[in-house]
Amino acid sequence: MLNNNIKELAKCLLNSYEEAYNIYAPEVDRIIKYKINDISYIERTLDYILGIYTDKGFYLFMKLLLYYKTVNLEGAKVYLEILKEDREEELKDYVKKL
Repeated sequence: MLNNNIKELAKCLLNSYEEAYNIYAPEVDRIIKYKINDISYIERTLDYILGIYTDKGFYLFMKLLLYYKTVNLEGAKVYLEILKEDREEELKDYVKKL
């Protein structure tokens, strides 16, 4: 019973990450396409995306972060530090793929 509850919880969590990705992926594309430079809007979007703990969420975060550094280099550095603290192992794997 407990094992089934854990599996169901994990499934719900993954589904919520997928839903969040589906919401924010087009928004990130829009920010980049239209060269939006509203720093608070970009940072708020980065904050939301940081909570998507999947490979797709990580990629989306990096995509927006790379754009953000063209808008606000110092702000992008802060988010990179947050990312390093939050997802150190994922970041190492991502850098190896580059």
